[in-house]
Amino acid sequence: MTQPESDTSLPDQRASRRKFFKFMAASPLAALAYAAWPSRLLEQVAAEVPSGPPMTPAPLPCVNCGAPVLPPGIDETRAVPAIPPRAARQQVPYPEEAQEEQLMGSLIAAPGDATNVWDFERVTHENNLAPHWDYLHMGVDDYETRVANREGFQRLMLRPRRLATEPARGFSTSTEILGQQFNSPLFLCPVAALQAYHTQGEAGAARAAQRRGLLQLQSHQSSQTYEEIAEARGEPHWFQIYTNPDMNVNQRVVDRVVSAGCRTLVWTIDLLGGSNRELSRRSLVGEGRDSELCQQCHQHQEGYVRAMNQNLGGPAGERPPYTWDWVNRLKDLSDMNLVVKGIVTAEEAELAIEHGADGIYVSNHGGRAVNSLWSTIDALPEVVAAVRGRVPVMIDSGVRRGGDVFKALALGADAVGIGRPYVWGLGAFGEDGVDEVIQVIMNEFRMVMRQTRTTSIDQITSRFVMEAENPIMTRLNEFGFGL
Repeated sequence: MTQPESDTSLPDQRASRRKFFKFMAASPLAALAYAAWPSRLLEQVAAEVPSGPPMTPAPLPCVNCGAPVLPPGIDETRAVPAIPPRAARQQVPYPEEAQEEQLMGSLIAAPGDATNVWDFERVTHENNLAPHWDYLHMGVDDYETRVANREGFQRLMLRPRRLATEPARGFSTSTEILGQQFNSPLFLCPVAALQAYHTQGEAGAARAAQRRGLLQLQSHQSSQTYEEIAEARGEPHWFQIYTNPDMNVNQRVVDRVVSAGCRTLVWTIDLLGGSNRELSRRSLVGEGRDSELCQQCHQHQEGYVRAMNQNLGGPAGERPPYTWDWVNRLKDLSDMNLVVKGIVTAEEAELAIEHGADGIYVSNHGGRAVNSLWSTIDALPEVVAAVRGRVPVMIDSGVRRGGDVFKALALGADAVGIGRPYVWGLGAFGEDGVDEVIQVIMNEFRMVMRQTRTTSIDQITSRFVMEAENPIMTRLNEFGFGL
């Protein structure tokens, strides 16, 4: 039996690959594709470049006009063709790039160009100093709580109603909270030092809240005075307080906000133990602490006092070990309602009401207080069950979509707050950006209401949501995985 002859009809793969790489190395069109090639292929193409006088590097664009710049005496004909800018080579984007653009969008030029709140996030990132951005973006430790806040909402799925026995009549998103009427259950959370993101600061956000008929909570750590912000918002407006060990100082703070028309005091208790903000500590080095802009909004200068705390006096240092009797002590300072912010368990919700709280605010400080804390939307049902409708329940942390607002209301919340999203809008376009963020979220919220055939806030109940069994689809972006 004769041995089979070798198949000489098959091409020499090595020779074919060398021919291909030689062709690409010699082709002036190859540069169009270089940026998308894996490094191992680029190395093989480079190995096939004909020997001879060394080629000069590609000309670098001028930082002012963009024209190619070569060192003096260099023959332009010997230069390697420059790889065109990204915009020029994306006339027909690669499939993965097209998907990325669809999910993330491009940098918007005006508030009305936004399709979601993350569009504002990208612009604010471009507009701000690194330490300011990091302060807004950061969580604590390993970001577990920040991640949990988004995943908690993503695990909940909607159970819509398609048809009804009668056509829907009327449609309203208005709601009442502690005797005050608002156009929507959405509210703006207290966020510190908003002038770090735009010169309009808290007043700019207040004007947007006024235009949309939303509640705005003013931060004790604001970069503008409460009087300025109250004038911009008009009544009703609420104040969030970080209490001082000296009750006389607290009295002066309360008197100041009452005189400006405040009717509700929000006591934040979710930072009483401090927080490990590693990203902030790394950022406030060099550029941060030495920056004039940063000095204007953070307490790095000796003798610096935030606008809200000027001329109040009182001791500094660690916060004392507060106890439940402080609820009544704060209520005794004025006739204002008192909402306790930072409740995430049924036990503390019950105790807060027993000691006189007029409202419960479910919050983990946007994932900025303690690591490994469960999400606020996961905590909400047990808090609502403990409250039993005796006082209103508010919630924030992780809200990014109108669907998130609906889910929180379905689980028993009376009002739902946003923090980072409206600051993204402010940092991107000032007051107009905040206004558009509110509009985007409310448009999404109304759509979910129509999909579930609910025509008022009181119709939104737990029958419209369910726990998901499918994997969580986390939205990816360059700033922290859709956080």
